[in-house]
Amino acid sequence: MFSLVLQVADLLMIVASASIAQSLVYGDATAPSHIDDLFGLLALVLALLAFRLFGVYRSRDIGNAVRSTSRALCSWLAAQLAIGLISSAYPNAHLRGNWIASWTVVAAGLILMTRYSLYAALRALRSRGYGRIPVAIVAPAEEGHELATRLESKHDAAFSLELIFDTALDRDTLVADIPAVRQLESFTQLVRAHRISELWIVDARDERRCIERIVEAFRDDFVNIRIVPALKGHLLPEPAIVDCLGMPVLNVVAAPARGLRTLPKAVFDRLFALGALIALAPLMTAIAVTVKCSSPGPVFFRQYRKGMNGEVFSIYKFRTMYQGADRPGEITQASRNDTRITRIGRFLRRSSLDELPQFINVLKGDMSVVGPRPHAVEHDEYYKNLVQHYMYRYRIKPGITGWAQVNGYRGETERVEKMAARVRFDIHYIQHWTLGFDLKIIGMTLVRGFVGSNAY
Repeated sequence: MFSLVLQVADLLMIVASASIAQSLVYGDATAPSHIDDLFGLLALVLALLAFRLFGVYRSRDIGNAVRSTSRALCSWLAAQLAIGLISSAYPNAHLRGNWIASWTVVAAGLILMTRYSLYAALRALRSRGYGRIPVAIVAPAEEGHELATRLESKHDAAFSLELIFDTALDRDTLVADIPAVRQLESFTQLVRAHRISELWIVDARDERRCIERIVEAFRDDFVNIRIVPALKGHLLPEPAIVDCLGMPVLNVVAAPARGLRTLPKAVFDRLFALGALIALAPLMTAIAVTVKCSSPGPVFFRQYRKGMNGEVFSIYKFRTMYQGADRPGEITQASRNDTRITRIGRFLRRSSLDELPQFINVLKGDMSVVGPRPHAVEHDEYYKNLVQHYMYRYRIKPGITGWAQVNGYRGETERVEKMAARVRFDIHYIQHWTLGFDLKIIGMTLVRGFVGSNAY
């Protein structure tokens, strides 16, 4: 319901801001032409498509005001940038450009203000007990207590736990002030009496008969019955129900969705890499000449890395070490004041300019612009036994920059804890990827990601 409210509010703010911007730019003296009206309609369609493409109203993110609003603003700016470029080729481009620019700014302000007002209102209502969805769970009493505590700590949570069903109880009791019953008949009556519409079955691995009985008991009731896997202490991607050979299956560890959903990322990667290589050609030529003159050896350094699904590829970098610095079959991470690094190499590594040739890997399809950074194969063999779910990072294409890197996890990982933190950021990126998230990481890289104290 709240997602629908946001969609309607965004649409109204965009339409209203178009009218406001039009009156500011055109005034009473000049009326907008039919071409302007057509571009206004096209801008609205592009905005709606961009909102869908960027996953603005995705159910798993709609509860996060900052994330959802950031995606909405990025989508709006991207759509308006596209319409501005297209419209510049038509007559009266200057006046129309002013209108589009004003429309962009006014709409962004109204969307920001309206969304945060709606989120504030939602939090205020939920904190007072309004708008929360009552939930009954089928779970051991201790897990019910943990879930109740977690929901109680979040005053603006969308759900409130009202009832627990646990057949292992000796008698009906209270768990964290919540009724807990052991008989299905009593449980069914209480669910109906409290008008509970959500029923969660927690950790149903050994409860097949129980599930069948519950489904049968509520077959004539409009109750949503969901299975919630209990995965305590595990850093796993968000489970999702998918269709596999006509059967609904629950993903616990699986490759992220591919196909048409990732097509925008694939197209963006190739276009961005091609544009970067063309724009940076003079700089890369100058670096190549400097590397060649600084010490004997090739300009490029090539090393085997693992790509998507563990497929090995050869990564390109500008050479930053003296030739033969590493012994065959042994790779040591660069450290502070490492004597293997050349003078120019030290500058290239600290500024990340040594990574520029990896746009060639992106163009070839081995890498993406944004994604988990690939490590040397020898490091993968070492860390996969020390860091939980380390290899899940390779379920997608590795990237030139990533969410871990812009959050400070660059360069040497001298402690296992640092690598574990990097992996957590990588898995967060895989779970929450959108094209808007990629653009955010690229922007953060340009602002602060090229220089880091851990890169040497």
